Amino acid sequence: MTFKQVSTGSAYRYYLRQVAVGDGRRPRGKNLDQAQEEAGVPPGVWMGKALAAVGLTAGSRVTHRQMANLFGKGRHPASEQIIEVRLAVGDTPAKAERATRLGYRIQKWSGADLVFRAPGSVQILWALASDAVREVIEAAHTRVIDEVVDQIETGLLIVRRGRGSTPERAEPGVIAARFRHYESRDGQPLLHDHLVLSVKVRRSDGQWGTLHTRTLLEHTVALSELYNQRVLEEICTDLNLATTPRYPTPGQRPVMELAGIPEDLIDWAATRNEATMRRLDELVAQYRSRTSQPVTAKIRHRMMARASTDTRPAKKTTHPLPVLRARWRDGATARVGQAVVDHLLDLARAAARALLTLARPVMDLTVAALDVVATVSVFHSKQFHHRHLLAEARRYLTRTFHGQPVQPHTDTAIVATALRMYCRDTTPAASGEQQLLPLAHRSFTTAWELRQAGAGTAMSAYQQARAEAVIRAAQYRAQTLKERPVAAPQPRLQHRPAHGPRHSSAWYRNRRRRG
Repeated sequence: MTFKQVSTGSAYRYYLRQVAVGDGRRPRGKNLDQAQEEAGVPPGVWMGKALAAVGLTAGSRVTHRQMANLFGKGRHPASEQIIEVRLAVGDTPAKAERATRLGYRIQKWSGADLVFRAPGSVQILWALASDAVREVIEAAHTRVIDEVVDQIETGLLIVRRGRGSTPERAEPGVIAARFRHYESRDGQPLLHDHLVLSVKVRRSDGQWGTLHTRTLLEHTVALSELYNQRVLEEICTDLNLATTPRYPTPGQRPVMELAGIPEDLIDWAATRNEATMRRLDELVAQYRSRTSQPVTAKIRHRMMARASTDTRPAKKTTHPLPVLRARWRDGATARVGQAVVDHLLDLARAAARALLTLARPVMDLTVAALDVVATVSVFHSKQFHHRHLLAEARRYLTRTFHGQPVQPHTDTAIVATALRMYCRDTTPAASGEQQLLPLAHRSFTTAWELRQAGAGTAMSAYQQARAEAVIRAAQYRAQTLKERPVAAPQPRLQHRPAHGPRHSSAWYRNRRRRG
């Protein structure tokens, strides 16, 4: 999942002219419904718990006028009807216009564009398998998007109010327009949804306020990992599949993919990624030669965004999904052969059976928490936040359970264990006392980074914590795993010499000592 802010004013027109028609180009003056039908993409639909407050229903079609009012002007989607009713009852034009406003006028950002796309192996299976498999994957994709939006609505909506711009939690509920696309700019299979989320949310007093989008930006990686974990779990459960790690970038975390999907096909579809990575290597080399400094994770993330922009091709004419699937099938057949393409699901299921037969996923919270903290400390230096641990915990679960379902809230349990056992709060103090900040705004470091009196070096503290966690994991396995049946003990055969008495081993040792 990626995050991009939508500026106020005329930025919404980009979504109506291009995003709404499958990243093609909508001819000027052509009706939106007709353009979407010709492009072969489904119409945009509304979603979110705050739709009822503006008279919209979930799943209803997104219109040009609604987008212009909400994202262009920050007003009620049905502003024209409201003004007409107000004028009919005797209100002045100015008063009727004020009735359409949703809180204060937006200043800079009118929304946020969240793009959800599944891993590469899922894209391959969706594009080349049967229609029944395609529908299963699309249904799982839609369900998981609803789950992620629900988590945004219930935990990440922050508004600022008053002269001091005091942050407070908003009422659960957003207004969002969702647009589905089927291909990348290179014409390769890429099932993804654009979720254009309005910054207009309800405050605790019932009035409309403006969403603090920085909170969403900070939690983008954690939300992305939640989407990846859950969509793989849903697909693996529905289709009897499993996941396995793939290492496309040396030195970076592995990417979890469906087991059995040939990597050659994943590379065939990821043409945009190949071009982006080549450009990224060039930018990294330039940075190192210019500064003689190592590339941190933050700098690499910025370089990745620039590399993606530099290698972004021009948009092409969109085609209906049946035409795209036929073209993709021909390209994949030329790449790996007809037999592989025809039996792609069978190959994935066979690989899943073999993987799950050998792998028995068992997790101990203490070991999982330690591994998560150790990984985060490597990629985020000595200071990190709660969201970093949460994102890594979700990666850990996907890697450990191979796409099999995990008990709800396991990720938060891992993070809670990590904070309690292996992390120390390093939030700056204020007025001699530690700030009473929410957990999301606190900073942490590893316990072994803080050298206390008599505690030894940081490495020895880490090794001690690792050893204790491994011992607890062994005890946990002994208690939870089923014991294998043990054969009844056989009587030992006593081999006595053919002549002379049988002496003990101590007698022979004493004899050797005496020479």
